[in-house]
Amino acid sequence: MEKILKIIKNRYEAIRVMAKEARRVNTLIRMSPEEVEDKPTTIAMNRVIDGKVKYEYEEPEGE
Repeated sequence: MEKILKIIKNRYEAIRVMAKEARRVNTLIRMSPEEVEDKPTTIAMNRVIDGKVKYEYEEPEGE
């Protein structure tokens, strides 16, 4: 978690980004005929640490 917090400063935002990526990875794994040994959450966490997951904050409309 320490490595992730160096990349994404907010702990809750980091968890949210990893959860969305894990869902995306899980969908890709289910569609693929290949076997994957790692869990989607582990893959997502490693992708966030490696800087392969892009995210940005959206500004609320009207402000």
